[in-house]
Amino acid sequence: MTEQPTTSRVSSITDLRPKMKLSGTVKKVELFGAFIDIGVGRDGLIHISRLRAGAKVNRVEDVVKEGDVVEVWVHKVDQTTGRVELTMVPPPAVDWNDLTVGQKFTGRVRTIEKFGAFIDFGGPREGLVPIGAMSRERINSAADVVQPEQEVTVWVTSVDVDRQRISLSLVEPPAIPWEALQRGQTYKGKVVRMERFGAFVDIGAERPGLLHVREMGAGDYVKDPAEIVKLGEEVEVKVLEVDRRKRQIDLTMRGLNEPEEVVTEVEEIPPTAMELALRQAMGGKKGGKHRQSDRDQRAAKRREQEDILSRTLKRSQ
Repeated sequence: MTEQPTTSRVSSITDLRPKMKLSGTVKKVELFGAFIDIGVGRDGLIHISRLRAGAKVNRVEDVVKEGDVVEVWVHKVDQTTGRVELTMVPPPAVDWNDLTVGQKFTGRVRTIEKFGAFIDFGGPREGLVPIGAMSRERINSAADVVQPEQEVTVWVTSVDVDRQRISLSLVEPPAIPWEALQRGQTYKGKVVRMERFGAFVDIGAERPGLLHVREMGAGDYVKDPAEIVKLGEEVEVKVLEVDRRKRQIDLTMRGLNEPEEVVTEVEEIPPTAMELALRQAMGGKKGGKHRQSDRDQRAAKRREQEDILSRTLKRSQ
C-alpha cells in the first residue's frame, strides 16, 4: 500500500488540498463533531462520522476532547465560503478515479463470506473477491483459499462508481484478452494437454486453444498428435478462428509464415459521358461482353478455389 504523506505546514486556506495531512488542536466539541485549529485562520470541522474508521462513534467526547492535539486530513475545501472539512480517517491510497481494470495490488483479507472475501487493498473501499475468482479450479469455500488478515495479491476486474463496488480477483488476468485475439495472429505457446484429436496450447489467453490434428501438418494426415508435438513443448501457432461467445480458440501450424489473404473489392470507375456515347454508338456490345467476360473469369476462379479447398479437407479427414 502507498504510504500516507508526512504532516504539512500551512498558513492560509488557499494552501489546503484534499488528502493533505495536518496537525491541529481541538478547539470545540459539539454533538455533531469537533472544530480543529489547523493554523489557517479558520477552524476545520470533523464530522462525527469521520472520527474513526470502521466503527460508529456515539459521542464525540469518546474520541477527542478540547485541547487535544490530533492528526487530521483535509477532506474538502470550499475556497468561496471558507468551509474546511477534515477527517481523522486516513484517506485511501487509491481514489475511484485512479482505479482501472487489470491493476495489481497487495491487500489484506478483512472478512470472509460464503460468496467470497473482502480485501483491503488501499482503495476507496474494500474490494470483493467472489469465490469464482479465487482459483482456476472449482472450490467450495472461500476459507479453503484465504484466511482473515492474510496478505494477498489481487487484480481489479470491475469498478462500479455509482454503486460503490469494486470486484477483485486472486487469479492473474490473461496476458492476451479476448478483445485482442484476431484471426491470423501468430503466437508461441506451450502444449498443456494432449488428446487423440489434437493438442491444447496455452498462448497466454484466458484458456488454451485447440490445435486439431488436421492443423498440425501441411502434408499427410496426422494420426497421432504425439507425432508432431509433445506435452510441455513450446510451439509456434497461428490463430485460425476465435469464438468469443463459446470462449473457444482454434489454432493451426499451417502457413505460419504466410500473410493472411486480404480480399478487396475493386471499385469500378464509372464511365465518362464520352465513353457512354461511344458505347451507345457501338451498340454497347464490346463493353458488355468485356464486363461479362470478367465476371465469368472471377466466378470460374472462385469455383476452382472452392474445389481445391474441398479436396484438401477430404484428404485431411
